[in-house]
Amino acid sequence: MKPLRQAQQFEYRSAGGIDRMGVLELWLNDGGTRAVLVLRDVPVPDATRALRMLNEHWLPYLLPAGLDVLVLAVHPQAEGEKARARVLPLSA
Repeated sequence: MKPLRQAQQFEYRSAGGIDRMGVLELWLNDGGTRAVLVLRDVPVPDATRALRMLNEHWLPYLLPAGLDVLVLAVHPQAEGEKARARVLPLSA
């Protein structure tokens, strides 16, 4: 996998109508057939909304059509614990 974007900030609107910032990382495999999108600093309840915004405004310009994309929302479980990832459907 090779990085396409690392620590790229983006803005999204939370479910409560508040504009927030998140961070994304985008990786593409060597064959150019699969990609992994990692969302950081996005609370899990807001991850689907952030993904929807990215799917409408960013991803069409960053990724070629027909790619298999795995989306991960990385978040800490609680204070001091290791980060965990939640897999989100791209069609959210």
